[in-house]
Amino acid sequence: MKKISQIVLLLFSCSVLACVCNENKITEKYIESDFVAKIKIKKNYKNENSEELYKTDFIINELFKGEKIKALYVAGRSDQNAGSSCSLFIPVNTELIVYARKNKDGKYIIGMCSGLLYLDKTNLKKQKRELEILKTFKSKKITFTEKINYREKNYSESKNIGTDLEQFRGIEPNKEYGIYEITFDANLRIKNVSDISGFGNQIDQKLIEIIKKSKWSSNDNGIKDKIPDNSKLLIGIYFYGKEKNNMSFLSTYYL
Repeated sequence: MKKISQIVLLLFSCSVLACVCNENKITEKYIESDFVAKIKIKKNYKNENSEELYKTDFIINELFKGEKIKALYVAGRSDQNAGSSCSLFIPVNTELIVYARKNKDGKYIIGMCSGLLYLDKTNLKKQKRELEILKTFKSKKITFTEKINYREKNYSESKNIGTDLEQFRGIEPNKEYGIYEITFDANLRIKNVSDISGFGNQIDQKLIEIIKKSKWSSNDNGIKDKIPDNSKLLIGIYFYGKEKNNMSFLSTYYL
């Protein structure tokens, strides 16, 4: 019984100390970031004083958004001292895709919850898809930055984009994703929906009609449900193939 109590206490402690991040959809982390690139870490510097922030130099293998920079700051510790549960350390020679925000001091910051994607031998399918989407953003010259936080609401009882996508179960499109752009008026009414890179005419027409029915809330630094006219939001719809007895489907979840 004593051992069981110790194990339960340890698991509880781990859950309390774990760094909790919101879901990182590629569309959201891309438009909310000021710098997006595929990079390789070259040099880490010591933390300044007791601040949980250290500088890192890197080389850019491919730039997707922002200016060409040579250094950014990591919210973590490079001196091997204990940090917070969200403290991050990225070793030299690590290759990854970074999504960095520029702070008021002009520093580009990344952290545990930035949606970083490590380019290693794990999750190769997601790496391939994410790089393809970023190359699409680059080719379409999508460079705007939007820090407004959007959340979808149900538009009729329990209906939303996700429930409307149920009609596509068993679908077999030629692509693994579609990216769509919503344009809002100042009161969050949808003015227009266009496909940035869709699945194909017939599917896209149905998806655009579904998106047009959607309802949204917003939070802009504490200002709720009021945004500048013609504000834009990117939304991704992703294809997941058949697995065992589960049919293929479309979803807004980026897994």
